[in-house]
Amino acid sequence: METLKDTKTRLLAVDCLKSMKQQKTFRKLSHELALSAGMLNRYVNGYVLPKRDRAERLINFFIKDYLPKILESSKIRGVRYIVTAHILSQPFLLNVIAFRAVQNLKTRPDVVLTAAVDGIPIAQAIANMMGVRFAYAKLTQEFAFSDHYASKNAASRPLVSPLFLPKSLLKKNESVLITDDVIRGGGTFEALTSICAQARAVVTSIFAIFITPSALKELKKRHAVSFLMLIGE
Repeated sequence: METLKDTKTRLLAVDCLKSMKQQKTFRKLSHELALSAGMLNRYVNGYVLPKRDRAERLINFFIKDYLPKILESSKIRGVRYIVTAHILSQPFLLNVIAFRAVQNLKTRPDVVLTAAVDGIPIAQAIANMMGVRFAYAKLTQEFAFSDHYASKNAASRPLVSPLFLPKSLLKKNESVLITDDVIRGGGTFEALTSICAQARAVVTSIFAIFITPSALKELKKRHAVSFLMLIGE
């Protein structure tokens, strides 16, 4: 029996083909993918869905040959800033990134955790891909049916505003995937791990679309880290 996950994967493969078709003809895609133009046409126009193994191959091809160019466009030449709005506002790209993030996971988490606001779209996409919960910490403490965890600063970091998370959203012994669009200095990550420590939840892995080499080096000492692209410090 086909699972919901299989269907999501097959539909995502069609979306990848549609995106590639905007840039190339069926003839060129046929050559790149080693599939007939007629078959690609039937996929793109919704007459039939690719089987699971072929769907995964099509998505991985898009991730390898097309996604890097899209991510590269987020960089502003000559400065250190990354603009991710055009990625975070496109459900298709979020689903592709979520597919890649899930591929790299060794264990399925109970919760995907991030910080408001830019981390929310990718965390939600990853959680939806796996069928698990997601939660996000905020700079404001709002009304909730439980008390809040408040992040604590590491002694080595300057004082920053804490992040707050309702205690009802994270339980003892739950496994947590921490994700964000960009990890640069690691301050947000440290705040989220502080919350996990207070909840006695277990951080099992980290995922970021962009990460600096220094942050990657430091985080890999303690956790499994996956990412899509390295950026300048």
